[in-house]
Amino acid sequence: MTATLASQANVDTAHAAVVIKQAYRQVFGNRHLMELDINNSIEALFFNGDLTVQGLVTALAQSGTYKKLFLETNSPYKFVELNFKHLLGRPPHDQKELMQHVRLLQDEGFEAEIASYTYSEEYLAAFGVDQVPYNRAATTMQGGRTIAYARANRIDAGYAGYDGADREPRLLESLCSAKSPVIKERKSVGNAKALSISWASRRQVGANRRVMQKSVVNQASMSATIKGILAQGGRILSISKV
Repeated sequence: MTATLASQANVDTAHAAVVIKQAYRQVFGNRHLMELDINNSIEALFFNGDLTVQGLVTALAQSGTYKKLFLETNSPYKFVELNFKHLLGRPPHDQKELMQHVRLLQDEGFEAEIASYTYSEEYLAAFGVDQVPYNRAATTMQGGRTIAYARANRIDAGYAGYDGADREPRLLESLCSAKSPVIKERKSVGNAKALSISWASRRQVGANRRVMQKSVVNQASMSATIKGILAQGGRILSISKV
């Protein structure tokens, strides 16, 4: 889906609802979610203007629902492949890039793997803080390669389809013959529950009226999140339990 939307929390709640709907569709790969899978607390933070779209996308992708649907039911390779599609809007460039993220998942855990996309320089350059990710590979990407278009089509489930129907990676099937690494649950130091990072933006934050923003993160991804906030000119104000 090539259309993009900017956040207008506290300006137009109807538009904010459309942004949330598009974010769910993008992050969860067009999958229909049951009512119990909807995270009302994350939505409330966005409606109140406490989360940018970047924060909304991160929170949805780090949720228990995303973990249940995509990590627990797929091989690590398939999971990483889907993360690229859902969060950066493109397939992995090559086997080396895919394996880097498989190792990150194994060494640092689920939350850190997600944050490595949503708080990356590539994410900020492509979507900023107030744009829902979309399938960039279906169009021309700056610095992109023609093969990326073919790869994107290969992992595209189609408008009526949903991601996760295939258990193994469709892009790099050769990896399936290798022994999959065992992904161990990484124990966090300190509080393993969700944390709220309050920060002030030094940049224009789209149509969102709030200068102070919040990012809801887990302990394992806090470092990557802070690094991403500082990279976009933000200033950390406080860190507290949710």
